[in-house]
Parts: sequence; C-alpha cells; structure tokens
Amino acid sequence: MNDTTTFPTAVLPTGTPADDSAPVTQDKRVIGERNRTDVLTWLARFGWLTGRMVAALVWPDAAQSQAMARRMLKALADDKLIISRPLPKGGAAYLLSAKGARLLTEQTGQAAESGNTLALGNPVHRACSNWYLIRAVQQGLTVVTEHEIASERGPCRVLKGKQADGLVIGEDGACTWLECENSAKSRPERHKTVALVQDCLGGERQVEIAPGLWLVRLAVVATNEQALRWMAASFQDAHRTGRLRDSQVAEVDVCLLPISDSLVPGDAIDGNLYWDVLVPAGA
Repeated sequence: MNDTTTFPTAVLPTGTPADDSAPVTQDKRVIGERNRTDVLTWLARFGWLTGRMVAALVWPDAAQSQAMARRMLKALADDKLIISRPLPKGGAAYLLSAKGARLLTEQTGQAAESGNTLALGNPVHRACSNWYLIRAVQQGLTVVTEHEIASERGPCRVLKGKQADGLVIGEDGACTWLECENSAKSRPERHKTVALVQDCLGGERQVEIAPGLWLVRLAVVATNEQALRWMAASFQDAHRTGRLRDSQVAEVDVCLLPISDSLVPGDAIDGNLYWDVLVPAGA
C-alpha cells in the first residue's frame, strides 16, 4: 500500500501538552478519559500489548506506571472494552474488543478493528518488535508497528520480498526498516535481508517506499546472541565477496535486545554492523 492517506499517523495518543490557555490543573476525569483513549489507541496500533508495554507507552515517566496500567486495564476489561489472552509462559496479552474498537472509531474517526480473531503469533518475536518500537516512541519518533504492516495499514507491506517487522520514521521521512530475529533463520531467509540492503541502501539515490518516505537504514534486532551471530555472518560473507560495499553495511544497525519468557526486555546493546562487528573482526 502506498496511499499515505491510509497511513494511521493521525491515530496518535491524545496525551499532548496543553496550550497556554488551558488550566494548569486538569480535571482527573479528563485525564482518565485521555489515558483510556491512549490505551485503546496503542492496542489498536500494536494489535496486542502486555501490561508492562502499556505502562511504558502511556505512563513512561510515572513512578507507579505499572500499577496505573493495571488499574486502567482492569477498568477497561470491566467495561468490556478490551479482552485478555494468556501468554504461553505466563502473563496476559491485551487486545481491543469489538466494543472497544467501536468506541475508538467513534472517538478518533479512524477505523479500529477488534482483536477477537487476532492470532498472537510468536510472542517473543512480536515482543522484540514491540519493545524496540516503544523505545523509539519514548524518544519522540514516529513508528509503524508490525501489526499495522501485516494488516496493510502501513505505508508499505513488502519490499524486495521482505515484510518489515516495523518502521521508525524521522521528521524528514527517513525510514529505518526493522528486522527482528528470535532464532537462527534459514540461509535463504537471511539472504533476502542481505538482498534488501544490497538493492535499497547505500546508493546514490534513496529508495522511496511510499510518498514522502525513504528507506535509509536497516536495524537488525535480535533477542539472543546466536540469532544475531548468524545474521551477521551472512552480511560478512556478502561483504567479503563484494556483494555489499562498506557504505551499505554501515547503514545497518544491530541491537541485542533480550526478551524474557514473560516478555520483559533486558538491557539493550546497540551498535553498527560495519563499525562494531565487521571492522573489529577484520572483515
């Protein structure tokens, strides 16, 4: 899809700074309604979230963010605006109910879909994507979630045979393509990622993936060292054989982002594929 009118960047949380004419102290009920809409909006955009993810998105700076998220999620569940599903290793994933989707559509004017029939997929892989994008949101960046891309509500779905696990968009329309790894992929699948970089990054002209959006970087985010090592090996081989130039490999960022069985993120380790992986290895 390349029609930017369908790209849901307008469906953003409502928690924006008040203008100068607004009263300093806001009514608690108004704040509660705003937070409720924010939670429903993020659920619509991500497909499903854990309570900890909701806390990080809606109350990123609050000391009691997780407690606040638990209270809000309970209230939404009591009002039948959300549903919950058990995760394989414990805990719950929260999704929009049909009633919640209707309410959000009425409030925002943007079509929202119920998560009643939504498959959770690979929870660890999705959590890897979610947490990386949540960090970008906290940094003030625009994101397109894996759920939005898979449901064809993003600016593009497939490029060079690859579907992004998310997009991070800068103010100038510069996009970082997210590639999440939870296990060692087959050689053909890894070659698809290498081919994406070979064909779309580091050239004289940037590839426009949608009107006003250009692909400029790729981020490989892995939940474990083995998965990251296998992907790095494929890039190293392509670089050694001349299929990838230095400038192309330098456009690939890497991130080791451990995810626990309960989908809690560990400390992220960020780097650059060329400067922090290939150069030290003598490639």
